[in-house]
Amino acid sequence: MRLVELIVTFFFIGNSKIAPGSIASLATVVLFYVFANDLNVFLFILIILATTLLSFVAVHAYTNDLLEKDKSEIVIDEVIGQSISLLPILVFIDTTLPNFYMCIISFLLFRFFDIVKPYPIKIFDKMNNPFGIIFDDIVAGIFSAILLVSILIF
Repeated sequence: MRLVELIVTFFFIGNSKIAPGSIASLATVVLFYVFANDLNVFLFILIILATTLLSFVAVHAYTNDLLEKDKSEIVIDEVIGQSISLLPILVFIDTTLPNFYMCIISFLLFRFFDIVKPYPIKIFDKMNNPFGIIFDDIVAGIFSAILLVSILIF
């Protein structure tokens, strides 16, 4: 169970008393920025997919006996969503360096969609199961990535 907790809390960041989701998203941005020069698009997509699959298993195991499934300490979903939001930076790396400002814009966009939860994100957020816990952040990450692409193009 300790390994499952390590995964769902993203190395216990989720146990933070103040804004665990935002802290996990920010930690993801910092990790991305540090390793961006060593990543390519396909490797990063593979990392996101592997993390997502692992997360479904871990979140299911962690929430199996809980009535309320979407606990605040579960932040691996924010890591996935934020990673999806950062993906366009790697796609456009030839035309723009993965500068910290674009990473911060990605962070702000993702946090906006994750907090406000416009349609259809809100539908997934209301699901009380591992799919809903993770998929609302995936959709928020996709929305953020789409906006980031338009920023990078123009």
